[in-house]
Amino acid sequence: MRRSTPSRLCVRDPFEQNGFIRNLFCSFVCVTLTLILGLQMYAYVWGPAQVALDGDLSDISHVVLQLTHGLTEVNRKHERLQNEMQRISSSLPAMAAAADRARDALEPAMRRSSGALGTVDYDRQMTDYALESAGAKILDTGNTVEHVINESPVTWVLHLLTSMMCSECLGARAIIRPESLPGECWAFKGSRGEVTIRLLGTVRVTGVSMEHIPRQIAPTREISSAPRLFQLEGLEYKRDPYPHDLGTFEYDREGKPIQYFEVKNANVKGFNVIRLRVHSNWGHPVYTCVYRVRIHGELAARSTANDDSDSRVENE
Repeated sequence: MRRSTPSRLCVRDPFEQNGFIRNLFCSFVCVTLTLILGLQMYAYVWGPAQVALDGDLSDISHVVLQLTHGLTEVNRKHERLQNEMQRISSSLPAMAAAADRARDALEPAMRRSSGALGTVDYDRQMTDYALESAGAKILDTGNTVEHVINESPVTWVLHLLTSMMCSECLGARAIIRPESLPGECWAFKGSRGEVTIRLLGTVRVTGVSMEHIPRQIAPTREISSAPRLFQLEGLEYKRDPYPHDLGTFEYDREGKPIQYFEVKNANVKGFNVIRLRVHSNWGHPVYTCVYRVRIHGELAARSTANDDSDSRVENE
């Protein structure tokens, strides 16, 4: 029984060692917590102003940092904008040069187009004394036979009746009206014809303009029906047996649609009746088309002789 006692003493030693370590750890934790609590109390009781100041300084530092970042970003964008502006500025001369080259390339075509068609402002540049709306009038077409497309017997009969009843020749009135669309012309059979026009007054004729549509807008893309050689005569009255020859001219079908010709034998006293004689066309075998005739010059001073001349024209 005495031999069991030492064994019990040997069993107690480990438990006593574990308790010592546990107590030591607890003491360390308590001391540490006490120090932390003391520091917190010190900061709360004796250091609130410093803590608040540190917080304010921290906030200010944060704001300054944010502003610095924003300013840096603005500077970066400003540099990019400057670089872009420099790139655009450097490319402007090249763009201007390209625009000049494009304009130079287009202007000849525009000049050719305006020169080929050039009808928009023509009537505003030169006075036309043969314009119907200003007082001019078709008096006669002589033996000229108007060309009409007879689609039916009724059309032929109506045209015949109109020609017999109308002495002013409705077809020939197209040449003293401003319209010049394809088909709006005076078309007569063959290549020879004539028309007598009373001007809006006694005119010292200095020039004549002949108009035909350009090839570009002709439905058949050819203008062989355009007049070629034509003559202009000045008359004292409608059936004057001694007309004054103002000249013979040639219309160029490869030229401008409106072609101006100066008279070759001007007369200072002037005429109030003009006769246009077409002697040939550019090869069309059936008919000739005259789109517009303009008479240019200046009005002569009216006199008794001119008044008598006007009355003679009316009587004719």
